[in-house]
Amino acid sequence: MKNQNALFVIFCLCLTIGLLGVYNVFTGYFNGHQEYEMRISALQKQVSEERFSNSVLSYQLKDFQQAVAQVLPENKKLQAKYEAKNFASSIRTPASDEGIDLSAVYFEKGKKFFQSQNYEKAIRQFNEMVEKYPLSKHNVEARFFVAESYFLKKDYKSCLSEIDTMVSQYPDNDLTGFILLRMGQISEANNQVEEASEVYNAVLKNFKNETLKQQAKKLAQNVEYK
Repeated sequence: MKNQNALFVIFCLCLTIGLLGVYNVFTGYFNGHQEYEMRISALQKQVSEERFSNSVLSYQLKDFQQAVAQVLPENKKLQAKYEAKNFASSIRTPASDEGIDLSAVYFEKGKKFFQSQNYEKAIRQFNEMVEKYPLSKHNVEARFFVAESYFLKKDYKSCLSEIDTMVSQYPDNDLTGFILLRMGQISEANNQVEEASEVYNAVLKNFKNETLKQQAKKLAQNVEYK
């Protein structure tokens, strides 16, 4: 009798453990399923919001196009002229839009820094001028002073970069010829005598300024004796 009771108790325990396991499985399944449904619902809401946002943007774009169409001239020739005028105004410097060109002020301040041998400030001042007034008549001189400042600071890498800019933007300007002499001197400093000679002779051949040619000729002759 005792054995039967013991077996019955064990059976009940096993049944209870089994039911608990099944309950945990179902609970986990339904909880996971519920979480999955919540994620789907959130995604659907997000998609709906994005569609609404896109529809608003589309409406705003059409409204903008209609406003532009009302402003532009109807005649095609007038419209082309209008567009060309606006394109020209878009490439103006900020100062020209205001009717004020302060590039001369920047330039004179940069020259003062250069003359006082404050080359770092001179470089910053000239670069700021070129950036703000890209069409200024002082730009080639500013570029020259930037390159010369780098040379005097013995920052030859930066100097050569500025010389390259001057050669590409102002190939026929006398100041480009003068700064090319610095390129020859940098080549000499690096024991590249042949390269230096080529630079000096190129200046002699391509520039007409007599002072520039005399300097180039003198430097070329000095190289021959090295």
